[in-house]
Amino acid sequence: MKHHARSIRRFIAPSPFYAGHMRQRLDAAEGQIKVMPNGIDTTAFTTSSPDPNWPTIGYFARMIHGKGLTTLVDAFIDLAKRGTVPRVKLRIGGAKTPIDEKYVAELQRKLKAAGLEKRVEWLPNVSFKDKVHFFHDLTVFSVPATYGEAFGLYVIEAVSSGVPVVQPDHGAFPELIAATEGGVLCKPDDAKALADTLEALLNDDEHRERLSKNGINKVRQEFSATRMAERFEA
Repeated sequence: MKHHARSIRRFIAPSPFYAGHMRQRLDAAEGQIKVMPNGIDTTAFTTSSPDPNWPTIGYFARMIHGKGLTTLVDAFIDLAKRGTVPRVKLRIGGAKTPIDEKYVAELQRKLKAAGLEKRVEWLPNVSFKDKVHFFHDLTVFSVPATYGEAFGLYVIEAVSSGVPVVQPDHGAFPELIAATEGGVLCKPDDAKALADTLEALLNDDEHRERLSKNGINKVRQEFSATRMAERFEA
């Protein structure tokens, strides 16, 4: 790729983080990589309206360790044991392939051992319509990926739905949080830090409401499919 990179007039990167990362790997020329954030149909997502009696943490990505699902499950168990967020639940959605079955089963055994299996809902391989409904029922959202994500479309989808996000402080996440004003950052790969951050956010209605309103407005302005097309034309 590095050998052939000079023959490419223009690369497109979804975030400044990934543009810098690939510029180094490809030894690309200055200006050869253009940042064009991903856009979504923001009108497809409805504003969340979670049940206040059942605070719900959401995860929507492939059900693998690399996306941070282990970290989130461990954080959820920690948080549930604290008792500071009564009746807290966890909804896990996203792609699950046959190769992921063993990993998911191990997490389910861990949750059962903690006596929390009935507070966790698994929704693999759902339709787009069901995904929209998935976000509608969430109080907060987190996909604490273990590696530096180039973007993280699920962040934009959650924020577009008015769901505040908690993401690790690496990869493109700090840029997305700053651009959307729809979430907070926490220490990467640290279940306790994630549990602490989720606990604080779940117990602060005003903070969540502020993040929700900010996020919806910012995503509509900067991360719509129309805005993406405008950047492409430029």
